[in-house]
Amino acid sequence: MENLAEIVGKNLASLRKAKGLTQQDLAREINYSDKSISKWELGYSLPSVDILKDFAQFYGVSIDYLVVEQKQEDLEAVAANTDFDADLRAKRVNQALVIALTATFVFLVALSVYLASLLRGDPSSNKFTSLFFWMVPVSIFLIAWESWRYYHSRLLHIILLSAFAWTLLLCFSFHFQFYKDPPESIWYILIVGIPIQVILILWGNFKPRIKKKAQK
Repeated sequence: MENLAEIVGKNLASLRKAKGLTQQDLAREINYSDKSISKWELGYSLPSVDILKDFAQFYGVSIDYLVVEQKQEDLEAVAANTDFDADLRAKRVNQALVIALTATFVFLVALSVYLASLLRGDPSSNKFTSLFFWMVPVSIFLIAWESWRYYHSRLLHIILLSAFAWTLLLCFSFHFQFYKDPPESIWYILIVGIPIQVILILWGNFKPRIKKKAQK
């Protein structure tokens, strides 16, 4: 009896081939590496539930369908159904809108606080200007989290996390320089960004080893 990883792998490979996609094509569509797709299709490892969910949504099937051995003709019939393509495009548009709305919401909150301080005639209202600087790393962090959740692109995530780290350090430096009483120059804190950037780059290039199955 085949194990679960082999069954899922065969189903994934058959659906992809019936759809007329290469592993590279599929990798671009669902934002996973072609090496990971190859590993899953060969049955070397079992995709996690969230990854199976992504495959199920892409092919327009349920997760249960992927984990049960299917007949070849059934897999081809599912792959020939293009109804889910429109759903996938609509989903991606919605995901992009969610990310845009998140950044807009953070900006509006910062703007509202600043305008409210001006209307009250708060003498320290100029300090609320720093909210707009802090808004940048907060927005980038939220966008990074949502992008990883939706797109699973490691390169995109590295870029966003790098931007978050550097803007956060810049905000700390700016705040202490212009809004602390007395002012304090801590621009040297930017040095911390160098090892953080190196760690992110190394993580981005990390390739997990594929363990070969033991011969039966």
